[in-house]
Amino acid sequence: MLLMIIDLTFIHQRPHAIAFFWSVGSFINLVCLAFTPELVQINSTWRSFYFIWSIPSIIALVLAFLFYEETYFVRPAVAFDGRILVQTATEKFRIYDDWEQVPGGKRLPEVLDGPTTTRKLNFWGTVPRGGWRRMLVCYPQILLCICNPLIFWVALLNAVNFGGMFSIGTTYAAVLSAKPYELSINSIALVDIAGAFGALTGWPVTGILISKVAERLARRNGGVRDAEYYLPAYALPVLASTMSLILYGLTAQFKWHYIFIYISYFLNTFASISMGIANTLWVTEAFPRWFAGGIVVVGGGSYVVSFGMSFLILPWVNSQGFAKANIEIGIIILVIGGLLIPVALWGKSLRHYINRRWVRYEVGALRPQ
Repeated sequence: MLLMIIDLTFIHQRPHAIAFFWSVGSFINLVCLAFTPELVQINSTWRSFYFIWSIPSIIALVLAFLFYEETYFVRPAVAFDGRILVQTATEKFRIYDDWEQVPGGKRLPEVLDGPTTTRKLNFWGTVPRGGWRRMLVCYPQILLCICNPLIFWVALLNAVNFGGMFSIGTTYAAVLSAKPYELSINSIALVDIAGAFGALTGWPVTGILISKVAERLARRNGGVRDAEYYLPAYALPVLASTMSLILYGLTAQFKWHYIFIYISYFLNTFASISMGIANTLWVTEAFPRWFAGGIVVVGGGSYVVSFGMSFLILPWVNSQGFAKANIEIGIIILVIGGLLIPVALWGKSLRHYINRRWVRYEVGALRPQ
């Protein structure tokens, strides 16, 4: 879905579209989770939850089948005003005076036979530059993205942040159901409402704000929007994630008012959604040719690491207590997030070197030419 959003939007629209995708989708999800106890109690069985949610799942499947058309657009060279315009994989235009100067010469568009409706639903038909071989060559690019320090740093930060989410998400129910709180399951589920509003807050605070910041910096830079202009989007998520873990650890350890657990969950969800927005924007704009592989590393790779960390959370808490364990995780997030400063200062030259060094390597690129 992220690939489709990137391919359907222009560069100035992407912060809003990506922020909307992350925030609103997570908001709906968390609101639904808050009503899970009510759904289960309808028939007093856990099967009712799966039966009820199979209905929107089927609806989503039908909508995806009907409205998720092919969004991979081949951008061939076109003649305009007596010259030849070629759009590269990084959305930059090159102008040629004659077709003989265009790499690959003049390419004629492919014509697909059959009714329009049939072509839309032809999943296994003729798709330009597609196929299983094109899919398989993405894996070498994923390995290349893992070795890219500017992507590996983001993946590591995302992994530790998800580890912090596990620390709160796997223990808050036990904390709120034990003394001195002893809240009911319906009251505990309202934590997801706090998280839902935290997710929704990520849209204006991160998406809209960073769009304005990037636009202002681009105007000062003569209209050129560098990828580093999106790095300030990491500041608030890193600080919010650290604050949420410290607040949760102290509350769970010293039995502060339970409202602080709801606040910590609000901050933690806001941090996670905002970091997802920042990760997508950074990888997309810093390495547009390798966005598909980069998002796999930042998303999937960090999930693998955080899943491994989930086995350490409970032993960590049991050995050191809620306060110390969560404060330590928060400090780790703050330290790794602090790498934002050197990346902002010296990352541009490193990014340019990487792009120059592998400028022709477009295996698995989102928009190969």
